[in-house]
Order: sequence, then structure tokens, then C-alpha cells
Amino acid sequence: MEKVLKLQNIIMQHDSDANIRSYVELVHTSSDKNQKMSMVYNPEEKCHIIKRYDCIDFGTYFNCLQTASWSEHTNVKSFKLKLAFKGKGSLEIEELFRNSKNVNRNVLLQRIIESDEKTEIIIDIPETDKPLIAFNITALEEFCIYKASYQGVVDEENIKNVKISLASTTFRKEAYIKNNIALLKKNVLCEGSDLKGHIFVHVIDNGRTLNPEEFDCEDLKVYPNPNVGGAGGFTRGMIEAMNLPEKPTHVLLMDDDVLIMCESLFRTYYLLRILKDEYKDSFVSGAMFDYDSREVQYEDVGYVHPEDASYGPVKERMDMRLASSLVKNEEMAKRKMDNSYAGWWYCCIPVQCIEKNGLPLPVFVRGDDVEFSLRNKATFITLNGICIWHVGFAGKFVASMELYQVHRNSLVIQAASNIFPEIDIMKRLKGLFWRDISRFAYNNAEQILDSIDDFMKGPEFLKNANGEEIIKAHGAKNEKLMPISEFKKNHEWAEGDPYEYWRLSAINKLFFKITVNGHLLPGFLLKSRPVVVAYDWFYSPGKYFKRKRLIAMNANDNTVCMREMNRKRCFSLIRRYRKTMRNYEKNHVAVEAQYREAMKEMTSLQFWKEYLGI
Repeated sequence: MEKVLKLQNIIMQHDSDANIRSYVELVHTSSDKNQKMSMVYNPEEKCHIIKRYDCIDFGTYFNCLQTASWSEHTNVKSFKLKLAFKGKGSLEIEELFRNSKNVNRNVLLQRIIESDEKTEIIIDIPETDKPLIAFNITALEEFCIYKASYQGVVDEENIKNVKISLASTTFRKEAYIKNNIALLKKNVLCEGSDLKGHIFVHVIDNGRTLNPEEFDCEDLKVYPNPNVGGAGGFTRGMIEAMNLPEKPTHVLLMDDDVLIMCESLFRTYYLLRILKDEYKDSFVSGAMFDYDSREVQYEDVGYVHPEDASYGPVKERMDMRLASSLVKNEEMAKRKMDNSYAGWWYCCIPVQCIEKNGLPLPVFVRGDDVEFSLRNKATFITLNGICIWHVGFAGKFVASMELYQVHRNSLVIQAASNIFPEIDIMKRLKGLFWRDISRFAYNNAEQILDSIDDFMKGPEFLKNANGEEIIKAHGAKNEKLMPISEFKKNHEWAEGDPYEYWRLSAINKLFFKITVNGHLLPGFLLKSRPVVVAYDWFYSPGKYFKRKRLIAMNANDNTVCMREMNRKRCFSLIRRYRKTMRNYEKNHVAVEAQYREAMKEMTSLQFWKEYLGI
């Protein structure tokens, strides 16, 4: 027997969070380009109103239907559009595609719909071989939309009973997590919700600042937890999920400092309940949008770069208000990169993967999601509208995280899990050390050496490390930036673009390397006047060449610090570098074997219960 199931709700302006409404082009566009509030919301009738002769186009990030993706990953046989409306309008259903540079729209169906009273219609969407479907409505008189959704026809035997356990780990970010809890209770955990009875929420409070009695309810519970980082918090969420009276089918991991739309949860559920069996082990990877530029999709699936083991998105960053980005997003979804992973800002994992391959590694933060994806040899499903907006993630550089935590954990997960064995992480670390020495970022160079030395302490260090204290200790080594206005009171200033690249000639490159950028030269051969440089990854050796001082700038918030040449510090770090490398070359094979031997223990339920004190 066939059944018609909802695939996704059509999101209209008032349905979205107030923080997203100014980015209305993610939801719909209007023929009136000068009017952002192109639809008026009537709270009494709970409908959106299109003015006469206005055209509203739902061919947007949240409201396109990805027919190719739904057909590939699920058992849906055909598609429908369900619309509750009043008034008279012209409805068009279109397919979106690109043959060359421009996005093409081909009308598949056009129909005049009319009713003086609120009514509901279901329209069959014509078959298409194009990846995207959209619709638009032109109001021939005032037109009211009450709700709308895309539906799919599925054989009843292919519908699965899905139970999701959502785990969100928080650490002293009360404003975000309280807002998300309130949103979930109002829209997801309430009576009448499609997810009622199909989702349980675990809030893992690593900061122990939330009062469980204030938030606990039938489908949500807060767990005070020691500060064991994201890895420990999410692992606690996995453990509590398996302790539920009815074991869930999936665990959904989600960061705390994110802005969410409840539709992401609904679409995840709608997708999972009709997945083809061949995708039953796939992870659903939610896209991360930039909280500060809310139209920019930063990443949905990432991968480990083969040349240096750094992490990055499979797709390029895209402005998802643009039709061209919607089409490109579909095209780039076909890219298959080795060593791909799903970030735990929003990642839905089948419970059977946890039961089969174990819990995460205790790495505190960074790399836990990478290791878990690769250990499970996961494949990934992404879908428009399954996403979050992450605070302070995109483009952010924190040396203690990017240089110490990431690299220490990369060495650990490569050794313990035997993943990406072909990638030479040490080559990257050596290069970064000499780069930071040459631009007087001595504390950064020190953190790189710390990452190697701590890795070489072996798995006993990892099993017994106080992650919170380690984060604090390395955070204290980060450069202390200050506002430009404050900096100018006590330092010489130099105008310039920190991301301008200055080249060096071949002879000067050699001179730069031999002298460690002037550390071996007498002072009178060096330039006293500073230049402005980027404090993050951007490297411009021509700017640093034979300088005594550099002004390192964070262009995201216009803060700076002064870096000054310090020969004593430089040569001390070089001596330590040589000692660290000798130790690594002599002992790394034995240490890596120790990590592999300890892997099963460190990902076991018994270990984690002791580690978490439960």
C-alpha cells in the first residue's frame, strides 16, 4: 500500500527565527525587489498574504525540493506539493538547472488556483531528471498562504520507525542553550509535533551551571557533567541515549552556541524514516552557516587535506541566497573526497555504528568528529535546510586550538585509528614551526612543539589528561590582542592591508631562510619601521623580510599586537625543536603502537564511564 508522507515544510518569513528574517532571500524572493517584507503575516488567521500582482518565488535554499537527492537516498516514488490557501493566484512549478554559466528555469506546470475560503490542494509534481524543483505564486488578487509542504509517495513497507536522541553539549553558554531549549519545547517537543514521541533531548552541561529542575520535562533532560570537552560531552550524550527505555535508532549531535531552525530536525526525521537500506549507515551532516554572515554556507562535509592533514570543507563557500549557488551546491555534492568527515555542530549518527565501532576518542576538543567519521568509514547525506548558524567559528583563528589542540589530536587519531596513514603530519608541523619563528610568533612556535611533545607521552597521557587545565595553559600562550586605538597610544603605527602578499626574489628567499629572517644578522642591517601583517594563517615573507617589528592584526575585529624580534627566544626554541625531533624520530613508531593497542580500551563503555564518573 502506498502512503503520502511529508518531506519538508515550506518555510515562510514569519516561520523563521527573528535573527534570520532579514535574510529573507533564503526563504523566498519577490517580484518587488525593493520590498523585503514582500509577504505580510496575519497573526489572527495565521497566514502570509501576497499582495495583488506580486509574485513570490520559493526557489530558495529552504524551499527548493532536491528531487535528485530524495530519489537517490530514499524510497520516494513521486513528489507532490500540498498547499493551504485562500484567494486567486497563478501557480507555476519549475525545474532549476544549469547547462553553462546561467541558471535555467523550465516551467513544468502552470495552474490558476482559486478559493474564497481556506482550502487545501495537493498537486502532483511532474517527473523531471533535473536536480531541483521550485514553485512560485503570482497573486491575481490578494492571496493567503496558510501552510505548504512537499510530499512524497512511498510504499508502506519502506517506512521506518525512527527514534532520534539529540545530544547538545554546553559549557557556560547559557544564553544560547536556554534559547535552543525554549525553541525545542515550543516547536518540537510539543503535542501535535511530527517529532513528538520520536525525539528525546539530552543537554550535557559540562559547565554545571544549569539547574536541571528548571528544564527537565518528559522529552528533555539536563545532565551535569565534568568539563571533559566536546568529545566527553557528546560521548555522555551517546551513553545516555543507549540508556533510554526505548533505544533510539539515531543519535544527533549538535553544538550549543548555534542558532537553529526547528525545520532542520523535522527534515532529518522525514529523511531518515524513508531511507533506502543501502544508506542505513550514512551520517546526516548538517551544513554550517556563518553566524556573522548568515547567508554564507561555510561547510556541510569536510575532508582531511592529503598534503598536510589540515581540515577544510569539500565545497567552496557559497552565498545561498543565489540561484547559482543552489545549483552549484547540487553539483558539488557529487564530489567524493578521501578522508571525508561530518562536523559535530550537527551530525546524525546511526546507533548501530556506535555499537559496532565504539565511542569517540577522549581528545577533549578538535578532531573527535574527524576520527569518528573515518573510523566508521562513513558516507554522508546532506539536505538543504538541515543546517545551523555557528557563532565565531568560520574564519576564526585561535593558536591554542589550531596549533596545539588540532595537531596533537591529529597525531593521536592517525596513530590510534590508523587513518590517513599516507599523510605526513610532521612535514606540516616542521613547516609551521619555521614560518612562525620567521615572523616572530614565538608562542605559536612553542605550541607546535607542545603538540608533538604531548603526543609522544603516549596514550596514558591522553587517558589521564585534565583537558580543561591544558586548554587554559595553552590559551594563556595566545597572543594578547588589543584594539587599534589602544595600541596606537604606545606604539608606532603603520597603515596597510594585513593580507597583502609581498614576494621575495630567489636570492632573498635563500637569504631569508639561511638567516632565519634576520635573526643571524646584526641589528643595523634590519629595518626598524614595522609593517602590518595577518596574525592568522596568512603568510607573506616579503613583509617580514629583515624587519625588527611586525604589527599582527586580526582583521575580523580590528585588534592587533606587536611582534618583536627576540634572538634569545628564537634560538632557545630552535634548540628545543631539535630535541623534540630527535625524540620523535627515535621513538614515534613505538609510541604509535601504544596508541593502537590502547584504542579499543579508550573507546569502550567501561573506560568512558570511569572517565566521566558515571
